[in-house]
Amino acid sequence: MKRKLFVRLGFLKPKPEEIRLLLAEKFYEPYIVVGGKYLLDYCRDCIFTLKVDPKAQEITILGQTFKPEPRNDASGRPCKVIRLKGEGSFHYEDEGYFILDRIGREVPPERLSFAPLKEQTIEKIDANIKSEDVKISEEEAVKFLGSRIAKRPSDAKVIVDEVLEVSDHILVYCPTYKLAFQNLRTGEEAILEIDGITGRIISCRKDRHTF
Repeated sequence: MKRKLFVRLGFLKPKPEEIRLLLAEKFYEPYIVVGGKYLLDYCRDCIFTLKVDPKAQEITILGQTFKPEPRNDASGRPCKVIRLKGEGSFHYEDEGYFILDRIGREVPPERLSFAPLKEQTIEKIDANIKSEDVKISEEEAVKFLGSRIAKRPSDAKVIVDEVLEVSDHILVYCPTYKLAFQNLRTGEEAILEIDGITGRIISCRKDRHTF
């Protein structure tokens, strides 16, 4: 595999002895799992259409008089209706779960194979194993959750009750291996990051004089 890192053309593959391992380390990449539910009770304006007697000239409801309008019903037959303006009460809810990387970017769930660990457990596993620092705060993670599921309807007139329930805020770690190689003939360097559970290559980048 390491010879393939430096292949430009098929016939320029370096010899095994020309590739030197510069670095091999294991670390834990942190991810934040945040999930919850958004609940909203609100009121909005409504128009209620009532079908009335086709012979009616006026309809009075609670002291208010309405003039029936000619319409066609669902079967296409002529009829008369009145339109009442009112206000209706409605309930809306949504829920979701999201995975964020350590700087707050959303990560597709299928990309991860993480092993849940308490933060203080890492030092007990191996003093040489390190973890990357989490740059996003709990408040920022909750704010991200709200931005994805807390959607007020555009026609909401009055907000009666609005709640964002956070059911999950978990810090998990993905064991990751970082390997750095150097092509001794060209000086070119390549860095691999490999999923410590599946062995899948997460990233591969090339540079000169990284170390």
